[in-house]
Amino acid sequence: MRRMPLLGCLAVLATALAAEAQDVPAPEPEPRPERLYLNPGVLMGSTRMVAMGGAFAGIAEGTAGFAGNLAALAHRAPGLERDWDVGVTFSLLDVPLSNRRRQDLDNDGLADLAPRSRQYLLGLLLQYKQFGVGTFLRTRSVSYCATPECRSQDYIQVSVTHSALAGAVAFGQDDFIVSMGLYAGQATLSQGAEEWRYGGTGLSLDLLFRPHGRPYRIGIAVRPEVVGTWQRADGQLPVLGGRPIYSGVVSPAVLSVGVSRRFGEGAERYNRLSPAARRQFLENGELNVPPEELQDMPTGTLLVSGQVDFISSVERAVALRSVASFDEQPENVGSAMLLQPRVGAEHDSWPGRVRTRLGLFVEPSPFEGQAPRPHLTGGFELFLFRYWQDWSFSTSFDLARRYTNVGFSLGFWR
Repeated sequence: MRRMPLLGCLAVLATALAAEAQDVPAPEPEPRPERLYLNPGVLMGSTRMVAMGGAFAGIAEGTAGFAGNLAALAHRAPGLERDWDVGVTFSLLDVPLSNRRRQDLDNDGLADLAPRSRQYLLGLLLQYKQFGVGTFLRTRSVSYCATPECRSQDYIQVSVTHSALAGAVAFGQDDFIVSMGLYAGQATLSQGAEEWRYGGTGLSLDLLFRPHGRPYRIGIAVRPEVVGTWQRADGQLPVLGGRPIYSGVVSPAVLSVGVSRRFGEGAERYNRLSPAARRQFLENGELNVPPEELQDMPTGTLLVSGQVDFISSVERAVALRSVASFDEQPENVGSAMLLQPRVGAEHDSWPGRVRTRLGLFVEPSPFEGQAPRPHLTGGFELFLFRYWQDWSFSTSFDLARRYTNVGFSLGFWR
């Protein structure tokens, strides 16, 4: 009979321990240690930049050019007569519905299978005398199927943004231009109404050497490695689609070195000063070139540009599409340094009326075992008419394996 009280006590104790165990909350899930790889992306920019294969670090002209070399912020246009200038550029790459499941924008050897894919580039430039400030914003938005049914309400959308806010100043007779800025890499993951945000920043330093009276330029552009950590909102869990999110994002460092050269009659005037710059230097007694130097003198009929991009390696990086596949062992990317050579040419086929362009570049792949992908680019620019400004129509194409891009633009003839 003595065993009954003992058994009762044990039963009460077991019940109490079980109730206490139920009150202990389950441990909160932790983000995965890998980081999402923010690929520099496909070639984007003005039709001129695309048609010349992106070899623009050694040209650095105009609003569309400073996404490739921020020194373009203080690079005055040859025909500029004012002390100030304003420039705006916008480029859109919207993959047609019929191609969204066949295009390979990541160069991983596989079709993207993305039901939605869009990229755009926006730039703003302000100049005053030898100074310039500006910003550009490049965004890529892509959706992935999170369920076998691929219902739109279940899409996981990834938005990747690279941006810069920079200033530049020209030295000498605009021979040497230096630019510094804040470079940012950001990403937003979303499903339904909830978003998971990442972001980080670094410093950029770009240079352009354009000696007066010489037919060449040399440009250098430096983009830092940017590591973005998860910016946790109040009460937000590190869980997307029922699985832990990745701990951060990483954008590789990129060093671009470019050279451009003009050929033909008057090629030495490639780096001529604008009327505004000549007037400014003459007023300060710093220039011996006569102010009546004509702007319609020949400046060479052929422009050739070459560039090499050095893309750094990164650690613990996985592809963007991993947010939807949630592999147990996601494929590592970007573990080796990559080289991306570019070359482009522009010819005044009908001076003052038609320019033709051609380019070539080899796109490396951050995916292990995937061969580099050569691209053939080209296009033309046609003068239309003069009304307030000289208007022109231009087009470009970019052709590669599992990739096609055709662009059109209405702008100013420079």
